[in-house]
Amino acid sequence: MEINKHIINFAGNPIFYSQKNPMASNKELDFLRKIKFRNNDFKIRPRFSKESHILKYKQLKNIKKILLDNFNYYLNKVLEINNSFYICNSWATIQKKGNFHNGHHHPNHIFSAVYYAKAEKSSLIFQIEKSKIQEGFLFQYNVKNYNYFNSSSWTLEVNSGDVLIFPGHLQHSSSICETDERIVVGSSFFIKEKIGLEGDYNDIYLKGE
Repeated sequence: MEINKHIINFAGNPIFYSQKNPMASNKELDFLRKIKFRNNDFKIRPRFSKESHILKYKQLKNIKKILLDNFNYYLNKVLEINNSFYICNSWATIQKKGNFHNGHHHPNHIFSAVYYAKAEKSSLIFQIEKSKIQEGFLFQYNVKNYNYFNSSSWTLEVNSGDVLIFPGHLQHSSSICETDERIVVGSSFFIKEKIGLEGDYNDIYLKGE
């Protein structure tokens, strides 16, 4: 099955949407269900894995490869940069019917990547304070068709096997889980290596993992 790749230019934020990646196997889903979680109930928010480096496990090597393959495409074909990055954190969340992940962003890293291990009737909502055309003057425009430039939020429908990659500072939230279970694997990326130019007195070296 051919993977469908889309670039979403929401208010100038480079969001990469990859559909029809390989779906998680039953063994991978069972492994994700059995890892330790911080909270053991499902009131409103999802359960979060205790560990913040779950992609180190060999049981998730296929999911890790899917995330890395998509992230490398994002660097090379979307951003078109040659810098090296590494996975600084990875985690899992499980939601039951009625749960949702409220608006949040991911500090202390540059890019976020999300793999939907099990997701039906799901969506991720991106939110900004003002639309792109309201940054200079906060006018209330008469919008005839909502698009990437005149909207302050953007919703992407997602399914099992989909991957989303976006800048970590971009606020996002999930839709309410309408099915019995939603399982998501998240990861964050930070740059490593020397960046900048020594001759311009601005070079620094960022050591990764």
